[in-house]
Order: sequence, then C-alpha cells, then structure tokens
Amino acid sequence: MKYWNRRLKDMAEYIPGEQPENLDEFIKLNTNESPFSPPASVLDAIRKAADASLRRYPNPTAMSVREAFAKQNNLSADNVFVANGSDEIFTLLLRGFIEADALAAFPYPSYSLYYTLAEANGVRYERIPLDQNLDLNFADFLKKKYALVIVCNPNNPTGKGIDLKALEAFASRFKGLLVVDEAYVDFYGETAIGLVREFDNIVVTRSFSKSYSLAGLRVGIAVAHADIVRGLLKLKDSYNVDRLAEAGALAALADRKGFKYNVGMVRDNKEFLEQRLEDLGFFIVPSRANFLFVRHPNVPAQKIYEELYTRKVLVRHFTGPVQSEYVRISIGSMMELRALVKELESIIKGG
Repeated sequence: MKYWNRRLKDMAEYIPGEQPENLDEFIKLNTNESPFSPPASVLDAIRKAADASLRRYPNPTAMSVREAFAKQNNLSADNVFVANGSDEIFTLLLRGFIEADALAAFPYPSYSLYYTLAEANGVRYERIPLDQNLDLNFADFLKKKYALVIVCNPNNPTGKGIDLKALEAFASRFKGLLVVDEAYVDFYGETAIGLVREFDNIVVTRSFSKSYSLAGLRVGIAVAHADIVRGLLKLKDSYNVDRLAEAGALAALADRKGFKYNVGMVRDNKEFLEQRLEDLGFFIVPSRANFLFVRHPNVPAQKIYEELYTRKVLVRHFTGPVQSEYVRISIGSMMELRALVKELESIIKGG
C-alpha cells in the first residue's frame, strides 16, 4: 500500500463471487451466470472475428451493436452506448455526471459495487434501506437533494421488481440523474427503456452477461438521452469494446430464437427450484430474476453456505444487515438444481 492514495486505502473492496481454481469440481450457483451455452450462431460469429483483423483496433464506439440494439427498441443509435460491461457504465456515470460536492443515493441491500465505485470516484453517497418487505420506497429518495440515484430492477440480491408506474412517477419528480440497472430484466420484467423518450434524466443499463449467456465477453449497454450518450463517449477508454465482444454481442442480438429459448429454460428451472425449496420449508423472496434469495427458519444462512461449500456447491452469502440472513442461489441447469436440492435436504435434516 506504499503508493496507494488515501481514497484507494479507505475504499471498501468489492468481493466478487468465488471462482475456485478447481471450479470444474463445483456446481456453481453463486454469480448469476446462465447455465446454458450461447447459441451456436454467437459462437460462430466470435470464431469468425478471431482472424487476421485482430491486428486492427475495433470500432471505437461499437457502432454495429448500437445500431442493432437501437433498431430492436425503436431508438436512435445516438441513444445507445456500448461498454465493457454495465460496471464500466456505472464508473463513467460516477466519474462524469455528478459534482464533487454532490450526494448520490443507492438502495440497501443492492448491488454492492455501486458503493465501491462511488468511493473509488470520490462520490459521497447514502444507502437508503429497503422496507421490511425488501421493497424500495421512492419517497425516501426525495427527502434530500440527491444528484444521482441508481436502482436495480429487478434488484440484486433480493430479486424483487419495481413497478414501472412508480418508477415513472419518481422520474417526473426527481431532479437528478436516475439510473435503472436492468441486468436481470429480460427474465420477467418490463423495461424502462421507453421512459428515455419522455425523460432526459433517465439512464437504463442492460447486460449481455445473464440472459444472453455472455458473461465472459463483458458487454453492457446504456440507453439515454443523446446528450448523456455523448458524455459517456467522451469519458470512455478509446477502444473499450474489443472486436470479439462486438461480434458476439451483435450475433446475440440477431438470434432472438436462441435468446428466448435460453430465457424460457431459466424460468422453467426457477419454478422447479421454487417448488422444491418451499417443500423444504424455505422462505423465498418473490424473484423476477435468474436467482432466488432465500432463508430457512431452522438453519442459519451461514451454515447453509458453508455446508454446501464442503459438498462442492457454490451459492452466495453476503455479510451485513438483512442480507446475511439469506443465501442467494443462481438458477442452474436442471441437473445442477436437483443435486442442490438433494444436498439441502440432507443439510436441513442434519445429515
């Protein structure tokens, strides 16, 4: 830490989901990745892009993806920004869209990288607790003059969704920049992208990591007023999306059949797991994502996490108020979920 500045020393470190070196020995249900391979057309596009053209820089704005996404959503490409994952978008927004003396706000519990990135960029922020039902109360975000608010819909780690009418009503009263993180919206939710046409203070972010099975490519999208997109383009690294990522994302957008099939399979598997967990006595937070946030009345969450780990099953357990009482389980393949249920049944019965 000899050459670290004060901000780096003081900031909280983001802890990603575990990736053990012997990962092939585990059932991995801790990072909300898709259990299904990307469609063959996407893999073929990536292979074709891995040719002699790699000696050249990629398109600096990933224009092909911007245009394709815009066409699918009745937007202009000027309203679309492509990034190295949604996390880059949050970094850029915190770096260039809030003054040093301003205040941001994020729900709690929510995606903890929001807090880390705010600290890393010297942005003051407050955590606004969810209510006793783990729902977000927008009135709490109007009690102070917040310059930037990020909400995750559906929320991570709870999986609960936000009503679009409530979101729209808040946007009409909020004077700052409202960022809606829709990393999981493809599984059940209604997108807020349409609100971008009405409000110039909304940024909607999307991810290719979950529903498109492309977590390894790191591609994210922001949809916003053209002026905000111009700011993001000005701030970003010169070539932030590489050739392979652009090719894969473009092919993924084109293959609607493969996309819908994978999303449908995840939903079917989620319903299976919900039923089995209910049979085992778990309390399940209603989820509109590709994961479940659950707790058991008789077995502490920490014990469930540790016992599963010894049995080579990875789920996510968080520290801190509220969330430490739960484990978050990503929806895997049917084979993986059946194995998980078998181990949970053994743990709960004291086996």
